Formats: sequence, C-alpha cells, structure tokens
Amino acid sequence: MTELEMMRWILGILITAAALAVTVMYFFRNDGTPAVATAGAGDSRIMLLQALMSFASDNKSAIPSAILESEVYEKIQRNIRDGAIINESSPIWDELEKTILLSSSKFKSNLYVLSGGDLKSSDLHMALLIKCGVSPANIAILVGRSKSTITFRRKDMGKKFFDQDLDANFVDELIRSL
Repeated sequence: MTELEMMRWILGILITAAALAVTVMYFFRNDGTPAVATAGAGDSRIMLLQALMSFASDNKSAIPSAILESEVYEKIQRNIRDGAIINESSPIWDELEKTILLSSSKFKSNLYVLSGGDLKSSDLHMALLIKCGVSPANIAILVGRSKSTITFRRKDMGKKFFDQDLDANFVDELIRSL
C-alpha cells in the first residue's frame, strides 16, 4: 500500500467516524430520546446544515476509492478525454448515483433535505460529479456548458442548499462531505 493510499484509507476512517458522530447527534437529543420524533423537516435541514458547515470547515473530503475505481467513473473519464457530453437521459447518471450511494448511502436524501424537497435532476447531476471530484472545467465538458456557467451553478447551489453566498470551492467541499 502506497503512502497516498494509506492516507486516503486513514482519511476515509476519520470521515466515517465523523459521519457516525453526526448521525448519532442528528438522531438523538442530549437526554437520549430520538430527535427525529420531535423535529420537523425544517429542523432536520437546520441540523444537517450545521453539521455540514462544522465538518466541512475542519476537513477535506477524500473521494472514496469505491467511486474512483468504479466502471462508471472510468466512463466519465473517457467522456472527458473524448470531449463527449453526457445528456440528461443517459444511463450513466443512474450508474453514477448507484455507485455513490454504495459509499455514501444518504447522499441523495441529504441533498433532498438541503434543497427543501426541490432537487432538480440538473442539481443532482452536478452534485454527483462534484462528489466524484470532477473539476469544474471537466464538468463543463460533460454537461456542455461553459466553465463560468458551472461556477455560477455551483455558487447557486450554495445559496439553494446552504442558504448562504458561498465560494464555489467551499460548496464543492460541503457536497463531497455528504
């Protein structure tokens, strides 16, 4: 195992431990009773936002090896090399979503909560690519838009999901930490 792989493995363990701690804090109040039973959808969103902001500002999220080593990730890389757009109805999106959910099972449900129940397919596709560590320039290639449009959309996702005008790179970190 190389030093880089070892660092990714250790970082993965730390992220998993942090996610577990956030999950426990999310589901249980201080007195041990379930928080979900008393929290409304807005409360769940606020709790998730607070946990993400705290976690992402302290950590850099590594891309899980299950994603990087997947067949769909290789397809995406091939599309980037070929300059090929992935259209909205391509089965690659479903494959990518399934691959990401294997390593981050609450990824889509957390996005749904953060979006206030209004998760558009274009937002999901952008978030899936961000979760995979695809650069804004390469996202632009894959979705057939300019890099400035992708930067604008990432910042817009910050406003929509996190209720703040955030730097696009920080939005990426928050999405990767889901």
